[in-house]
Amino acid sequence: MLPVDLTTAGKDAFYEIADVLYAKKDLLEKALRDREITLFSVKTTLFLYDLTNTYFEGSCRKNDLARRGKSKEKRSDCPLVTLALVVDQLGFPVFCQIYGGKQSEPKTLEEILDELYQKGEELFKEHLPTIVMDRGIATKDNIELLRSKHYPYIVIERRPVERDYPEEFQSVRETFERITPEDEQAIYVKKIPFDGGCRVLCYSEGRELKERAINALQEKRFLEALGRLQKSVAKGSILHPEKVAQRLGRLKERHPAAARLYEITMEVAEKKVTSLKAVKKPAEQDDLNGCYVIETSHQNLTAKEIWESYMTLTKVEGAFRSLKTDLGVRPVYHQIAERTKAHLFISVLAYHLLISIEHALRSHGDHRRWSTLREQLSTHQRNTVIFTDADNKIHHLRVSGTPEKEHREIYRLLGVKDPLKRRHHLAGSRL
Repeated sequence: MLPVDLTTAGKDAFYEIADVLYAKKDLLEKALRDREITLFSVKTTLFLYDLTNTYFEGSCRKNDLARRGKSKEKRSDCPLVTLALVVDQLGFPVFCQIYGGKQSEPKTLEEILDELYQKGEELFKEHLPTIVMDRGIATKDNIELLRSKHYPYIVIERRPVERDYPEEFQSVRETFERITPEDEQAIYVKKIPFDGGCRVLCYSEGRELKERAINALQEKRFLEALGRLQKSVAKGSILHPEKVAQRLGRLKERHPAAARLYEITMEVAEKKVTSLKAVKKPAEQDDLNGCYVIETSHQNLTAKEIWESYMTLTKVEGAFRSLKTDLGVRPVYHQIAERTKAHLFISVLAYHLLISIEHALRSHGDHRRWSTLREQLSTHQRNTVIFTDADNKIHHLRVSGTPEKEHREIYRLLGVKDPLKRRHHLAGSRL
C-alpha cells in the first residue's frame, strides 16, 4: 500500500525510528493537537484522565519500568508498565505519560496537572479545562489538589460517599429526577449544594443489578472456600487455633466484602479447634447497591449535565480498549526502558489515526468501531497480476478488486474516492 518497499527492512530499523519519534514526543503531541483542533473543531473544555497497565514478556531485569503489581488484565504473573492518558471529550489524546508497573494511581495527578499547566498556552486560551477522572484517582487529597490549583473538576470520590446520604437514597423514585426514557433502565439524579460546588446523588437500576450479581458471586466463592476450611477442621487436618486463624485471615483478605457479612467463630477444646461456625449478620438497613455520588466544582450545570459529563470517561476507557485489542500495545517484548516508552508512544500515535477515522464516521451517524471496519474492509483486497507480452516483457499490474456496496459506503463516509490507484511496473524481460 505504501510507495516505499519495506519488505527488506528488519525490525531494528523500526525500533530505531520508534526512538526518534519518542524523542520528539512533545512536538508531535502539540502538532497533532493543533491539527485535530483544525480538522474536527476539538474543544479544550473537558479533559478525561485515567491510567492502565500492560504486561511484559520476559523477566525485564534491566528495565527500570518493569514492576510487579496489580494487573488490570489479570496478568500479575508478569512485570507491568503503566500508561497514563489524557483525552478530550471526543476521545482525542492530549498527551500521555509512562510510569513503572507499580505506580500508585493517585500519586500521578500532580505531575499530570503540572504538565497541563506547562502546555496551557497551547491547550487553552481563556479557562482551565474541567478535569474528569476515574474513582481510583479521586482521593480526598487529590480533590483538594484540584481545588488548590483552581482546576474545575467532576469526580466520584474514592471513598463510598453514598453512605453519607442513606435517607436521601431511600426516596429515590419520589424525590429524584429520572433522566432516562421509560423504555430504558432507570437512572435517577438529585443535585445538592456542597462546599463551594455541588454533589449529584445518582441511582442506576443497571448498576444495582450488576453490583448485586458481583456481590452474590463473591459471597458464593467465600462460602465455598470457608466450606473447604471447615471440612479440614472436621477431618482433623488442621486443628491448631493459630493455624486456623491464619487460614481464616487469608480467606478474609481474598473476599473482604463477603467476609463482612458473616460472624465467624471458632470452638476450641484442649487447645484444638473442634468446629468453625459462620452465621450471617442481619441485613444492613442502608442497601446502597446502584447508588453513587458525583462531586463537582460546577454550580451552574444541571444534575443531568453533570452526570453526562462524568459519563464521558467512557472515552478514555474506549481508548485503552482500542490500544490493547486493536493496536498491539500488549504484550511488551522490549527489555529496555526507553524502547518500552517508544513502543507505548507509537501505540498512542496509532490511536490518533484510529479515533480520527471513528470520529469521521460518527459525524455521519455511523458508530462502528475500528475492529468492525477492519473486518468488513478485509474482503476488499489488492492483487498483483503478472503477465508476459508479445515482446517477452514481464509486467506487474497492481490492482484493487471491485468494492462491494458495504465498502463503497465506508469510503463515501470517509471521503475516500479512490483509495489505491492501479500501478503498472515493468519487471524485466524473458530470455
